[in-house]
Amino acid sequence: MKAKRHVWIVFRKEVKDIVRDRKTLLTSIFVPMLLIPILSMLVGGSIEKLNRDISENVTIALTHESNTGEIRDIVKNQIIKDYPNISLIDVDDPIKAINESKVRVVLDFEKDYASKLKEGKPFVIKLIYDRSQTKSEGSLGILWNAIGDFNDRIVKERLDSFGIDSEILTPAVIEETNIANEEKTSGSILAVSLPMMLVVLMASGGIAAATDLVAGEKERNTFEPLLTTKPGRFSILLGKYLAVTLFSFVSVVATMIGAIAGFMIDPSTMGMGAGTGITGFSIPPLAFLLVIVISITLGMTFSGLQIALSTYAKSFKEAQTYMSFLMIIVMMPAFATMLMQPNDIPVYMFLVPVMNTLSAFKIVLGGSINYIYLLMALGSSLVYVGITLWLAATLFKKERVLFRS
Repeated sequence: MKAKRHVWIVFRKEVKDIVRDRKTLLTSIFVPMLLIPILSMLVGGSIEKLNRDISENVTIALTHESNTGEIRDIVKNQIIKDYPNISLIDVDDPIKAINESKVRVVLDFEKDYASKLKEGKPFVIKLIYDRSQTKSEGSLGILWNAIGDFNDRIVKERLDSFGIDSEILTPAVIEETNIANEEKTSGSILAVSLPMMLVVLMASGGIAAATDLVAGEKERNTFEPLLTTKPGRFSILLGKYLAVTLFSFVSVVATMIGAIAGFMIDPSTMGMGAGTGITGFSIPPLAFLLVIVISITLGMTFSGLQIALSTYAKSFKEAQTYMSFLMIIVMMPAFATMLMQPNDIPVYMFLVPVMNTLSAFKIVLGGSINYIYLLMALGSSLVYVGITLWLAATLFKKERVLFRS
């Protein structure tokens, strides 16, 4: 009972110290709360604007050799006549115009196109574009569709002249049926970006607190007096560990509040430019509970690592350096699995640190819930919590680590 009281005293003292530090509150609460909606709006809005600009404003030009009255007439009155978003403009130097983004694509007609068109033979239209420019490459597909419609029209005219029904060229008509409902579609969109953001924020939420609670106290010369008080070293460690864990959880809660706020402000931006907005989805209560517990254990794992690194560091600045490397380690699996589909996640990933939490979020949000996999992720996470706490306790007991200079 006395040990528990000591842990509570240390925990309460550390939480009060952290709350007094505005910098810690800013990085642990306000930044996570604003990060997801701002990123979603900026990234999603930018992608939507880019897609809209590509589809609504396609500028094309002709090479000097192809810039004749007949070819201009074919382009304007046949190829792009049903595409008001495509405009043919005159430029002095077509290639230079692409490089300067004045035009997206340049057309170059084969020299003997007229005779081949008259004889019913295919002729070449070369499309010149810049693959390094997103708008230029994106406009290429629109122009392909326009030329495809032109080809279909010419073929129909030729068949009609022979008295042949053009339907003979279409033996099979394609019809699409989407079996995913709106909830599953919305979840799959969130499964791309939300797990990565949550994991990164869970890993970073306790950094400010952990850096200050051990390395910071060493630098302020308040750590040695703390060790002489009644609470034992493990009680002091556990109190600090719980304080760091608390602020990791606070970061996650703040992140979720920010995500919900962003969704309420503008559901379409949460799609991150995927072409469709988030229209609502539901998660089974048990799956939701498991994924929350898994995320909590990840936060506890990182709290143990952060306390261990802060204990090993000689100064506040050195601790910050170690924490930055920790963030790089976290971001690697986060970005590596960002585009991975829930059904494609291999079993071993539910046992690997960080990846197990990412995988759990993906299968729950993506609607491919497997409770065995979720339990595997939870079990492995609990093991990692024990390992990191043991590591922190081991370092906390060593005088040569605590007081190294």
